[in-house]
Amino acid sequence: MKKITLFALAIVLVSSAIAQEQKVPYEIKTLLGKNTSHGGYLGLSWGYSQVNGKDAVIGGARLGWVINHSFAMGFVGNGFANNVSYKSVENDCDYYLTGGYGGLFFEPIIGSRYPIHVAFPVTMGAGDVQLNQTFYNGAEPWETFTKDEDEFIFIEPGVAIELNMLKHFRITLGVSYRYTSPVRLEYLSTAVLNGLSGTVTLKFGKF
Repeated sequence: MKKITLFALAIVLVSSAIAQEQKVPYEIKTLLGKNTSHGGYLGLSWGYSQVNGKDAVIGGARLGWVINHSFAMGFVGNGFANNVSYKSVENDCDYYLTGGYGGLFFEPIIGSRYPIHVAFPVTMGAGDVQLNQTFYNGAEPWETFTKDEDEFIFIEPGVAIELNMLKHFRITLGVSYRYTSPVRLEYLSTAVLNGLSGTVTLKFGKF
């Protein structure tokens, strides 16, 4: 009799659970659902890069959308210039490179809630580079003009360490390597823009 009673009680409990579950509507979980966290930030970057195998300065900005504290994506733009130019004795002029590039970035973030964590940004897009020539009148620059110019596409994977300084402020220390399509400029290699970059980025926003 006790076994029958326990069996009947189990049937009642299971039936009650099934009935309760049927009252809850079926819902598919999504990446961008109502329980997903969203944020965004503005980032300002400065740093070092290699252009034509020489030292160059680089600066830029990015706008990012942060999803679930673990993935960011958005738009980025950078500009660069050689800080070491080479002077031609024959025609008394300097040659140097300037340009810019930008596009989209995608950034997986690991351990965003911790004070120090890592991210793996990948940037891709297009850009333009100019070979500039400056003529001198003695020691003073006299005239500068663009001698050659070309466009390129690029991809730039990297790794970064992020420091959560304040709730809405982070500092990112990043290293990346820029790969471009062949760049055709007079006197220069087609891989003139391939090179390492190191940047410091100040991020302001909701993470």
